[in-house]
Amino acid sequence: MNLSSVIGNFNYLRYSVGISMMINGFPLIFFVRDTLGIGPASSVFTGVFFALALLLMVPNKLKLVAYKPNILLFQFAALFFGLLVYYFFFINYSGKGATDVVNFAYTFAFFFLLLYVPNDIQRPLLVVLFLMSLFNNLTLVYSLATNPSWTLGMRAAVTFANENAQQGGNPHLAARNALICMLSGYVLIREFKNSWVKIFLVVSILFSFCVMILTQSKSCLLGTGMIVATHGMLRLNSSRVLNGIRQLFTLKALVVFIIIGGVIRFLINKYYSLYSIIINYWDVLIDRFENVLYTAFEVQTSAEVEEDASAMGRVASFDFLKENIDNPKVLVVGNGYKYEFMDVPPIEMLANHGLVGCFIFCTLNFFFLMFSLKEIRLNRSPLGVFAASFFMYFPALLLTSGRPYDIAYWFPYIFFVRFLGIPYLAKKTNQLNQSGNTIASTN
Repeated sequence: MNLSSVIGNFNYLRYSVGISMMINGFPLIFFVRDTLGIGPASSVFTGVFFALALLLMVPNKLKLVAYKPNILLFQFAALFFGLLVYYFFFINYSGKGATDVVNFAYTFAFFFLLLYVPNDIQRPLLVVLFLMSLFNNLTLVYSLATNPSWTLGMRAAVTFANENAQQGGNPHLAARNALICMLSGYVLIREFKNSWVKIFLVVSILFSFCVMILTQSKSCLLGTGMIVATHGMLRLNSSRVLNGIRQLFTLKALVVFIIIGGVIRFLINKYYSLYSIIINYWDVLIDRFENVLYTAFEVQTSAEVEEDASAMGRVASFDFLKENIDNPKVLVVGNGYKYEFMDVPPIEMLANHGLVGCFIFCTLNFFFLMFSLKEIRLNRSPLGVFAASFFMYFPALLLTSGRPYDIAYWFPYIFFVRFLGIPYLAKKTNQLNQSGNTIASTN
C-alpha cells in the first residue's frame, strides 16, 4: 500500500462520514447535545455539526468537471428549491428567519459537494452509514437507560435538554435511524463473504427492528412494510421462489433452523422480561394503528378503539383541502411561505404554494418513486439499491408527518438526486468486483 492509496482511502472515509452526518446526523446530535450535555442546547449546536459535516466533504481540489447527478431529478429538485427560495423572499407572511437562510445554504452546499464525491465511494459509504446508525441505536438505548423520567411504555427517543422543547424528544428520527441501519445492513450482507460478518449484520438488523418498535413510529413501520413488499414483488420470481422452497427442505436448512430455534428459546427464557417488553410495545403499536383507522375512516376494529390525536390533525388538513379547493387565491398563489402547517406535505404545498408548487413537489416525489422501483428491480449497484429502498419509506412519511421545508426531507432528497438511478454506478461496481476477483485469483 503506497501513500496515494492511504490518502485516497482517508478521503473516502471522511467523505462517507460527512455524508452520513448530513442525512442521518440528528440522532448523534441529540445524544451529544442532550444526553451527554456537550455544547449549547440550541440550534447553534446543530448548525456547527452540519458545518463540520460539510467541511469533511470538501475535496482536496475543486475541478471544473464534476460527477453527473440524475438530471431529471435535479431539474425538478432545482425547480422546487427555487420556488421555496422565491416564496421565502417575496411571498412570506411568517417572517424571514435566519434558520431558513442557513438551511438553504447548507442544502445548496451539500449538493455542490456531493458532485465531487467519487462514484466508487459506495461501499465505504454503506459501511459508515451502517456503523454510524448502529452506534446511534446503542446511544438511544443508553439514553433511555440513564433517563430517570423515561418509563416502559413511553416512546423511545432522546429527551431534549433545552427549555420549551418538544416533549418526549423526536421518536421519528430515531426510527428513521433504525431503518437506515436495517437497509444498509441488508445491502451489505451481499458485499461480504465472511459468515461471521453476515451473522453480525443479521443480528444488527433484528436489533434495529426492535428499536423501531420501541419508538412506536407508525410511519416508519408502514414504510418498512412498503419496502419489504416492494422488494418481494420486484425481486422475487417463480424460479427464485421454487429454489427457496427446495432449500428449506435440505439437511443444512434443517440444522440451521434447529440451531436458530434453540438460540431463540434460550434467549427468551434467559431474557423473558426483555421479550415481554418488546411484545407489549408491539401490542401498543397495533392499538395505535387501530386508533388511526378509526379516526381517519371510522373503521372500528375493536370495542376499545379511540380517536388518535395526531391523526385528528391530519383529518383537519384534509378538511382544509375540501374547504379551499375552490379558493382562487389558494389554488393560484397559495397563502405564502410556511403560512399553514398541515402535517401532510403535499397538502401543505398546495395551501402555501398553490397548484404549481404542489405539482412540482408531487412530480419530484413521483420520479423519485419511479427511479426507486427501477433500481430495486434491476439491482445494479449496492448504493443505488440502498437509496431506492430508503426512498420507499418516504411515501408513508409524506402522508403522515413533516414539512416540505425541513432539512430532514431536503438532505435525503439531495442524496437521492446524486445517487438514485445512476447507471454508471453499476459499471463502477462491476469494475470493483472484477478487480477484487483478479486480486483473489493471484493470491
